[in-house]
Amino acid sequence: MKHQKSVKALLLSIFCTLLAVTVFCFAVCGGYTIYTSVQELLRYNRASLDVYLNDLTYTMRELEKFNQDVYSNNLDFRALSLENPTLVGAHQIESEMNLQRLIRSRVGENTGILLFNDRQDELFFSIGEDFLGGVVTPGVSQEMQNIRTHWLSDDPPVTQCWVSYINGDTTLLMNIFKQRGVYICSMVDISAFAQRYTEAAQMDTIDISFLTREEILTNAQAVQQHSVSIEDMLSAVEDPSWHSYSCVLQTRLDNKTGVGICGIISLGGVWNHLRVYVILLTAAFLVICALFALMYHLLNQLLIYPLDQIAAATRQITDGTTSIEKQPESIREFQEIQDALSRLVEQKVSLAKDNMNQIYQKEHALLQYYQLQTRSHFVLNCLKTIYSLTVQGDQEKTMKVIGLFSNHLRYVYHDSLSFVPLRAELEEVQDYFSIIELERCDHILLNQTVAPQLLDFPVPPLIIQTFVENFNKHNAQGTQILRFCIRVDKVNLDDQDYVRIRLTDNGIGYSEEALKGLQNSDGIFERNHVGVQNLCRRMDILYQKQCKKAFLNNPGGGALTIFYLPLDPPADAQETHKGEQS
Repeated sequence: MKHQKSVKALLLSIFCTLLAVTVFCFAVCGGYTIYTSVQELLRYNRASLDVYLNDLTYTMRELEKFNQDVYSNNLDFRALSLENPTLVGAHQIESEMNLQRLIRSRVGENTGILLFNDRQDELFFSIGEDFLGGVVTPGVSQEMQNIRTHWLSDDPPVTQCWVSYINGDTTLLMNIFKQRGVYICSMVDISAFAQRYTEAAQMDTIDISFLTREEILTNAQAVQQHSVSIEDMLSAVEDPSWHSYSCVLQTRLDNKTGVGICGIISLGGVWNHLRVYVILLTAAFLVICALFALMYHLLNQLLIYPLDQIAAATRQITDGTTSIEKQPESIREFQEIQDALSRLVEQKVSLAKDNMNQIYQKEHALLQYYQLQTRSHFVLNCLKTIYSLTVQGDQEKTMKVIGLFSNHLRYVYHDSLSFVPLRAELEEVQDYFSIIELERCDHILLNQTVAPQLLDFPVPPLIIQTFVENFNKHNAQGTQILRFCIRVDKVNLDDQDYVRIRLTDNGIGYSEEALKGLQNSDGIFERNHVGVQNLCRRMDILYQKQCKKAFLNNPGGGALTIFYLPLDPPADAQETHKGEQS
């Protein structure tokens, strides 16, 4: 047989192919645009890092040159470093003043120069407006004292080269020259440099960190937040490096001074740079998809819509719909198709209703048959009891039995063949037990444990009374105290709520033959369990086999019957229940 093709599938495949090609071309162009934008961001960031590093290294070279000039050519510095006792008084003060004026003239915004000797009787420093806050405070003076102590310690740093000094929030690069016991120390506040660059660039998503080959000088908290090590920074000297796909590293390093600067661009920074491109590309993509969808919709209306209407109507007829929703059509042919389909569904619904009426009449007849099939020997026993009490002249018991017996007959032959409230069933059971207590001479107890919110739950009539009667019938009078227990609660099985009815007693229980017949119902009525069999068949009809049943014997003796009734009863259960309440 030749393979059949669907017009709708063919049209859809053509549009999907066109859309896929368009999306592919769009993705290639968009990807290239995003790639070039990222490269532009990296080039801009690299140029900025070069500018910042050149500014820093230029400042460092100027300070180092200043130290060399003072160390090599300044006569006042040489005079203070000579061990000449004749340089006292006015000459010493003049040399110190000359050096102080020279130091003040060479201090920049982020730099400071410190002059001291190893006798700790000479200390002078000058700082720029951004160096350690730019204001000479007791804290700054103490920091200068700490620096002098650091250089005069037993293990001082190497002189005539740049070394780092980190003390709490203070991070400095220092270059010192020593002439006998006199020191000239030039300092750069790296933190002030980093702050100035960050403010100038207004980079909220790019973190700048100064470093050397041995340690990170500034912004260590941000570096730690990105889980970046100094090895990761040094590996990004030549080319940008992605670190754990969370940030981009770019490092510039001055080989002469050993100082470098690293820019850490987070994904947020990349997104901020690409946001406009991504939004424009997304908007263009959505517009293209909308145009394709509109074109497909128009062609679908003209070519596929009639076929869809016929196929949908066929499915609705199969699913049992009662009518097809008609919408006004601007195209005359489409409207004629809708009218024809609507007439077809109406004919189908009419036939379905006739079939349902026949099924309902059959089920109703079965319910009547099953309910009338119950041949309670209890009716004859009650009549015998009434006759015996009448002969004995016990008028009070006779009237009580007659009243209870009439309630029982009224309930058993109630007009409702479907459902009654659980409360009514329990009242019938209580009346029934009252009759049993008057009839029997032994002890028999009734225990009820029922959730109050379930008293109005609709149940099939005689669902409990049938088993009470069965219990009374098969347990003869004796010395044992008989007990019948009723427990009703709500449970959840397989994500569905049920009302569970458990009926237990301490009698002789079910026989093996009875259990086999109840658990494997084959449609053949057991003569001794007509009431139970009929009840099960009525429940199958009422619940469409959505309820669960279990019949077994307790390990300690006695019968155990469990029913699981859906918490949401069928529609006829709700209507019957409303009628009972009214």
